Amino acid sequence: MSLQGCSVILCLFLTKLVFSSKPGLEIIPSNGEIYLGEGKNFLCKSTVEATLKWMISEDEEIEDEEGRYKQKDIDESVKSLYVTASKFEPDRVIRCHAESESGETVTAEIKLRIIQKPTFVKDVSTSKEFDASTTAKLPCDVEGIPRPQVTWYRNDMAILPFPGHLSASTNGVLTIENIQLSDAGMYYCMAYIRDRNEVAYKNVSVTVNAAPVVHFNETNPNITSKSNASFTCFVTGHPEPQITWKKGDEKVPLDGQKYVLSSDGLELSITELEKSDEGEYTCHAVNSYGEHNTTLVLQVMETPQGIGAGVIAGILLMVFLLTLLAVDLTCYKTKRRGFLMFIATNVLGQSNPRVKLEETDVKKETADKSHVVNISGIDA
Repeated sequence: MSLQGCSVILCLFLTKLVFSSKPGLEIIPSNGEIYLGEGKNFLCKSTVEATLKWMISEDEEIEDEEGRYKQKDIDESVKSLYVTASKFEPDRVIRCHAESESGETVTAEIKLRIIQKPTFVKDVSTSKEFDASTTAKLPCDVEGIPRPQVTWYRNDMAILPFPGHLSASTNGVLTIENIQLSDAGMYYCMAYIRDRNEVAYKNVSVTVNAAPVVHFNETNPNITSKSNASFTCFVTGHPEPQITWKKGDEKVPLDGQKYVLSSDGLELSITELEKSDEGEYTCHAVNSYGEHNTTLVLQVMETPQGIGAGVIAGILLMVFLLTLLAVDLTCYKTKRRGFLMFIATNVLGQSNPRVKLEETDVKKETADKSHVVNISGIDA
């Protein structure tokens, strides 16, 4: 046999060997999760040329179906299947069946699973209004596959599912018992699927409507005349109450000089207080849910007459002179010195008075003298 004939036989043998080998089969990608409302393309890839079929079961081939399945032959070893998750379906297994020219078969399979991100439904409102002292309920309707967990937050603090003023149920409803103005503010609902680390948020602004409540920090101020005074009226309530100030039964004459009101109407200032400004001042607040007022009683005290600077200087000078005189008299009586002695001797011409010695003092002075004898024996 010639060399050329051997080459042909060898080539035919290798070709038969290749086509008679069992094909390898792979489905790409291997993750069969598809988000609801979306689609995903899968490739069935054989290592050899083969007839490829997508199967819904062991004996049922997948047919093209609008909005669900779409197949396409890429080449002799690759076939695609585009799956659309237009509606929810239970988990299912699909298979890719490969048969080589030699009749060898192999099957690969993948589990299709339709999933859904956390999604808020029923048009969850971003703002809610409640009347004070009622029970408020905030639903958090959310969908997802699997079902998301729901947690309510206020001021970044989770609201626990325990009975109380604020409580959140397992179905996502937040309950506020006996809601008050202090409960107004921003809340948010967080829905999450932990396995896929998917999170969605919904903010809800809560408004509480209530009749006004008015108070003063001090209801009986005593202020001296000629000074300025300011009184602040603290008001709660919603909608924002309208404020009116009265003195007695009459409105305060807001002239911008004697009586001045702040821009929000809550602070009344009175300049240069006089006795006539005494009396009852009432802060009255009203809104569509009610009204309320409170009263303070202002007393103006007369300012005591001040002592002039000249009078004060005269008093200080008098005190100084009396103190100087007392010191000088003391020196004059005890030591015959001082300013008075100077005047008596130099101005009035009087002699310095001598102090009369008592006899006991004379005797003592004599006894204290030293008895000195000189050399000649005569007493000194």
